[in-house]
Amino acid sequence: MKNFEYRSLTKIIFGKDQISNLERELEEFKVRKLLLVYGMSSIKNLGIYEQVIFICNKLDIEVYEEGGVRPNPDMSSVRSGIETCRTNDIDFVLAAGGGSAIDCAKAIAFGTKYDGDPWDVYLLKDKATSALPLGVIITLAATGTETNGNSVISNDETGEKRSVAYPFSVPKFAIIDPSYTLSVDRYHVIAGSMDIMMHVFEQFFSNTLRTETSDYMSMGVIKSVIENTSRYLAGEDGYETRANLSWASTIGLNWILGVDKVGDWATHRLSYPITKEYGITHGYALALIFTSWIRVALKYNSITMIPRLEIIGDMIFDGTDYSLVPDKLDELFSEWGAKVKLSEELKDVTLEEIDKLIENALALGSVGTVIEIDKEKALEIFKNSLGW
Repeated sequence: MKNFEYRSLTKIIFGKDQISNLERELEEFKVRKLLLVYGMSSIKNLGIYEQVIFICNKLDIEVYEEGGVRPNPDMSSVRSGIETCRTNDIDFVLAAGGGSAIDCAKAIAFGTKYDGDPWDVYLLKDKATSALPLGVIITLAATGTETNGNSVISNDETGEKRSVAYPFSVPKFAIIDPSYTLSVDRYHVIAGSMDIMMHVFEQFFSNTLRTETSDYMSMGVIKSVIENTSRYLAGEDGYETRANLSWASTIGLNWILGVDKVGDWATHRLSYPITKEYGITHGYALALIFTSWIRVALKYNSITMIPRLEIIGDMIFDGTDYSLVPDKLDELFSEWGAKVKLSEELKDVTLEEIDKLIENALALGSVGTVIEIDKEKALEIFKNSLGW
C-alpha cells in the first residue's frame, strides 16, 4: 500500500427532495451571479430548472445559462461558457444534469481563470491553477464526476477527446436525488452501470501490493451494481434500486477506492477515440475494450493479474477460476444487452482505421500501469476484441 492523504472536498447532499437545500448552499457561498450549465431537456422535464430559477430569484441571484451541452461535451460549449463568465463577472457555476454537463462546467470554471486556450490544458501543454467555485445537481448514476476533479472534453475541430483532473475542480457540493434517475431509460441505465464498474476496476487493477481493504471495498461496490442492475432488469425498479446505483456511482470515483494504490486507466484512454469517432456511448465503448485488455494484461503481467482476477472470481463469480473471469464479465455484459467485442460493433473496420484510433489514444504517450500500453500492445488489444 502506498502513502496517501485523502480528503473529500465535496459536501454530499443525498436523498429525495434535497434540491430544497440549494438555497442554503448558495447563501453559504454568497453567490451573486451564477452560470447554470445543463444539457438538453432533462432538467426542465424533471422540474430542476424551475426550482433553480425560483431559488435564485428568491436570493436575488442573477442567472446566466449555458444550455444544450451535448453528450461528450465539445470545446465550443466550454468556450461559450467562459465568455459568459468573463463578460458578466460570474462568481459561481452550477451544473445540473449528467456527467457531460458537469464536466463541461468544470472546464468552464477553470477556463475562466486561465489566460490561454483551455484546450492546451487538456493537451497537457500547460496547467490550470484555479477555478470558479462549482456546485452540481446530478441526474444520472454513471460517471461519479459529482465528487471528483476529473473532466473529459471533446474537440470537434481536432477530432480528439482528452481528460484532466484538478483538486480545485472538485465540486463544493453535490445534490444527489436518485428520484431524478427514475426517468433514465434502459440503454443509459446499463451504460451507467458498466461505467461505474469500469471506474472501480480501473482502480482495482494495480501493481501496488497489499491493498486488501480497498480491494474488498471495491468488490462490495461491484456486487451492489450487479445486484441492483439485475433487480432493475427483472422489473424491480424504483427509488431504492436507483438510490443504490447512485451511491455506487459516487463511491466508485471519489477516489476512496484508489487512493492507496496506482490505478491503471488504460481502458478509458483506449476507449476515448472509439466514442469520439463512432459516437458510441462511453459505458458501451468501455465494454468493447475491457476484457480484451484483461487478456493482454494477463499475458504480460501474470504476477499482478492472477491474484486480482482470483479475487473477482471468488467474490463476484462464486469461485470461478481466474482464467475464466474475462469470459464471465463478457457473459454478464451481454446478458445486460451490451456488445463486448469490437467485431460486433465495427464490422467493416479496417486496419488503417484501427491504427488511427490507436494513434489518437496514444497521442500523449503510452497509457496504463499494470502493463505499459504502447502502439504494439494497443493493437494486440484491439485485434483481440476484433477477433483478428
